[in-house]
Amino acid sequence: MNEGEPKRDVFRWVVIIGGVLIAAAAIALYAPCLYLLDLRDIEVNGNHYISTEEIEYVAGFSIGENLLTAPIDRARTALSSLPWVKDISIKHLYPHTLVITVQERAPIAVTAVPHERRLLVIGEGGIIVQRTTEMNSQALAVFGADLTGADLGSYFVDNRVTATLEYIYKKDFEDGILRRIDFSDPTRVTLQGEGDVTIMLGALDGIDKRIDAAAALLDTIDLAKYRSIDLRFGGEAILVPR
Repeated sequence: MNEGEPKRDVFRWVVIIGGVLIAAAAIALYAPCLYLLDLRDIEVNGNHYISTEEIEYVAGFSIGENLLTAPIDRARTALSSLPWVKDISIKHLYPHTLVITVQERAPIAVTAVPHERRLLVIGEGGIIVQRTTEMNSQALAVFGADLTGADLGSYFVDNRVTATLEYIYKKDFEDGILRRIDFSDPTRVTLQGEGDVTIMLGALDGIDKRIDAAAALLDTIDLAKYRSIDLRFGGEAILVPR
């Protein structure tokens, strides 16, 4: 019998047992740390139109997963695909929480689906964010503007239409004072105001200044006394009384 074999066997077992002990020590050392950073709660802030349940579902996080390796980039991309979402941020709140903060698009107008009774809610960016069958009396109704489709996430073909609607929204007109806007002829855009007064704004190009003029005028007159207001040519507005 070779005298070296018992020594090699002993060495082999020492190595095996040592490896097992080192692995056990590593698990004992790091497992508690990993457990201390498991995901136990998801906070959602800033949402009004999208439910918290939908946001959590689309984000796809799993309670119990490691907070450090949670797929935040994937969740951010998925949430950004929701039509209502304008911006999204996801942050760690150690030791057990992810905070999802949503910035939603403001609804700025509605438009009808051709040959249907459905209405489409238009959000900032000219994007369809919701379908509805109920008309909000304070919403600005859009006519004559083409969309890329009638599905959620579709948008106005003409960027000037979107820019005009956003500009009107930011001017913060009195609720309900403007009823509808017609883009059927881009050279003769018209607004219809409270009391069915027609406000002629003219061409889409350079329309911001005429919207400014309309806003200033509506602060000083009683719309009910007029049939039409012509702002197409700049300078003094032409008011036609009833």
